[in-house]
Amino acid sequence: MLPITQNPRTNRAQFLAWLAMAPFAWAATAMLRRFRARERPADIVVAPDVPVGLSLQGEILINRAADGSLRVFSARCTHLGCRLERVVDGLVVCPCHGSRFHGDGRVAAGPALQPLPELRVSPDRQSGGWTVHGV
Repeated sequence: MLPITQNPRTNRAQFLAWLAMAPFAWAATAMLRRFRARERPADIVVAPDVPVGLSLQGEILINRAADGSLRVFSARCTHLGCRLERVVDGLVVCPCHGSRFHGDGRVAAGPALQPLPELRVSPDRQSGGWTVHGV
């Protein structure tokens, strides 16, 4: 913090300097909160009756094969992090800039360049479904 002097002009200049820095301090604090929230990945339980094919459940994209196997990907676009919200013609579509992804996470159309990250899945004995780790 800046020391406050007795000169009124200096006090005014110090106050204006502090006022100019306040938005940057607020933005930095907000960014730190977001990063800290991401440090604690949550687990999501997927119900055993998830349908065959592609489905979205909050922060995850679920691809269930006809043989019952399951692959799960992050439902955040790798372009700018928008949440994927719909499946159109067998592709997952980003609502922000139109990136499209295949059911195996590969990019079908840009502007995204990176595939969707695959998440670790394990059987959930309590529900009979699966637990997705580190969402």
